[in-house]
Amino acid sequence: RVSIDIRAAASCLRERYGVSSITIWGTCYGGGRALEAASGYLPDGKIHDVDGRVGPPLVDPLAAIAWYPTRYDATTLFGPKHKGSVRDANGNTRKVAVMSVFAGNDILPGATPDDAAELKSLLEKDNRVNDHMVKVFPGAGHGFAHIGLSARQTGGADTFGQFVDGEFGGAGQISLDGGEADVACLLSTAWMETYSRVFLPTTGPAVSKDDNENEWQTLEMKDVGDKNRRNVREEIEDAVENFVEEPLGGRRIDQTDESQKEELAKILISMQDENDSSPYTIEPDDDLNTIYAKLKASDENFQIF
Repeated sequence: RVSIDIRAAASCLRERYGVSSITIWGTCYGGGRALEAASGYLPDGKIHDVDGRVGPPLVDPLAAIAWYPTRYDATTLFGPKHKGSVRDANGNTRKVAVMSVFAGNDILPGATPDDAAELKSLLEKDNRVNDHMVKVFPGAGHGFAHIGLSARQTGGADTFGQFVDGEFGGAGQISLDGGEADVACLLSTAWMETYSRVFLPTTGPAVSKDDNENEWQTLEMKDVGDKNRRNVREEIEDAVENFVEEPLGGRRIDQTDESQKEELAKILISMQDENDSSPYTIEPDDDLNTIYAKLKASDENFQIF
């Protein structure tokens, strides 16, 4: 029934709302279903609805993202012996970009680091997969990404803490080792944005085949370490504590004050080259409006206010 509901949702987006590209994103059990949709796999090989009638067509996503997926058979979905669909609903060769996030300490079947390695190997051998990225976050547990993101929303931080979290993430501390949830989310949304665009498609080589992107082709998520950690809260508090107000430079001229018009005229006249011989040369008897008009006419970018 889950497969039918997912396909029905995709069909509704296309038929009722005119959606031209679909990305599927799932976590845990939903991650396994996202991988099934990416492969074009039908449970029991049947496309029929629960009442026996022909059910919704395949999802045919342009991109699929699975966070620590479970309850799926990788060899059935991908690789040389897959049992998914070779073509999409329009009869074209199936092409999909698959990204998956795993936790280094996960022990659930389908979501372990060994499962991640197997999935990556199968994706590399599947001609239907035009790009793939599989990352294992060392030291993380099952559910780390979505649990980390949801916890931040209900953490009860003060106003300043909410500002720091909202603007910088990671409870005011930015680093890949301190904000795994942020990193997983950023990578996933970037993947979705990259491969779901139809009218302005992304150009360039696939991440999995780009010689300049070797660090993203490895299984283990890179550890930037504490050397790149920033404590944004401390930076802001230090800047506030050591703030020194600088005196304003220059002099204020009020163009509506009649007593200051003569001084303002002198300032404007000084802005023109003394050797200027153009038709816009300022004359001694020009009033303030004429002076400004001549300066503006001689330089369209001229402005003082």
